[in-house]
Amino acid sequence: MNWKSLFTPGANMSPEEARNFMNVHPRDSYQILDVRQPKEYEQGHLAGALLMPVKEVTTRLAELDRDEPLLVYCHSGVRSKAACQLLLAEGFKDVYNMSGGIVAWKGEKVSGGELQGLEFFMDQEFPDVFQMAYAMEEGLRQLYLGLVDRVTNIENKKFLERLAAFEDGHKAMLVAMFAPEDFSGSDETTIMEGGQDRQEILAHFDSQLERMEDILQLGMMLEAQAQDLYTRLARKSEVGKSRQLFHFLAQEEARHLSYLTEELDKLLAG
Repeated sequence: MNWKSLFTPGANMSPEEARNFMNVHPRDSYQILDVRQPKEYEQGHLAGALLMPVKEVTTRLAELDRDEPLLVYCHSGVRSKAACQLLLAEGFKDVYNMSGGIVAWKGEKVSGGELQGLEFFMDQEFPDVFQMAYAMEEGLRQLYLGLVDRVTNIENKKFLERLAAFEDGHKAMLVAMFAPEDFSGSDETTIMEGGQDRQEILAHFDSQLERMEDILQLGMMLEAQAQDLYTRLARKSEVGKSRQLFHFLAQEEARHLSYLTEELDKLLAG
């Protein structure tokens, strides 16, 4: 589908149209711009969104790629509409305002500031970057397996085991595509994808996962946080292996999130 044929420059996208757009496009082929204030961003934002308050837009144009579509949002659509007009005036072509803003967004949101989680990766050589990414995959696998023992429903147990198997497959892909020659395979860490601590998550959700809906929503939250972290890391990394790795991981997390979202939609519709 040619999405550009559906929207004129400066047009609105509904939240549902925006979600569909994200589902069919690689994560590194478009940009998401959050033009609210830092405190609003920390409380909840779209995964991978770049924070650029509307008053800073015209002074930070160099941070944006003119060749990629820009999806702009704010709280309710007013500030983002103004930001779109500023960007169009500066010569940007594919600029779309998410009508209704984040309050109308029905998909997953993530929390935390722009620097959250970066401390695990920034200023590290590629072997250490890879080691941490691999360990975080294992951390999420261990979380799913730990939850298997805490639910009683057989189907829910099987689904959690399937999610754990996804992480196994993901680790194998990382090794095949990116592993340094001296990679040891060690994966000891309690930190998971997205930067959360596994034990804290287990404790928080100890008694809230008897329904499949709860399991899907937890998985969506974790995958969205991971996608957000890897997208921010890719944006801040110089061209090289680390940036390639972060782009790949962001795309994979987006794919996992899309799968879980579809499963939840089917569950709620059924």
